[in-house]
Amino acid sequence: MPRPILQTNPVEVTETGHLTEVLYDDGVTDDMAVCAAHGGAVEPGTGEQALELATRTGATCWGCFGYDGDVGAFDAFHPASSDIDPATYDLLGRIADRGFETVISLHGLAEDRVLVGGGVDGDVKRRVRERLADALSTPVAVAAPDGQYAGTDDANFVNWLAADGGGLQLEQGQTARADESEAVLDVLDDLLADDVL
Repeated sequence: MPRPILQTNPVEVTETGHLTEVLYDDGVTDDMAVCAAHGGAVEPGTGEQALELATRTGATCWGCFGYDGDVGAFDAFHPASSDIDPATYDLLGRIADRGFETVISLHGLAEDRVLVGGGVDGDVKRRVRERLADALSTPVAVAAPDGQYAGTDDANFVNWLAADGGGLQLEQGQTARADESEAVLDVLDDLLADDVL
């Protein structure tokens, strides 16, 4: 089996910041992809979580790391998940048609709670919510199906990267991305080992 390599691609450079695309991939794995489209200072902690989970599990990892000291990374480099297109992101284009069995997308949330969403089956979302609720000190809920953080749109990259059209999207507050980040990763690792994901 080929060894994964880390590739980077500068997507955008401004006078005060930059956005860099990252792909950790062996070129053939289609079991799992872990993503963090808004890493770096955009949604801090998510990029590091994604890379850590990928190296633990042997998954492919795709993400973007954005930094901007003037307007702020969030304002400069935060497209909606349904607006992320492989025509704009060359490294994403390399895995866009692979059809991963499991796709997990890690995001940041301003409120200190966790929302479980994505196009994955509702029963899976409930099981993920239960495990995270047992492990974290912050509230965990399944995202409202018609809410802002549902992540169910077919155009959302977490869903079209998945072979069955249903990925898992986690919106995480500061505690889950920082102090309890390891607990989140442990839960996801266990869910994968138990074939829940």
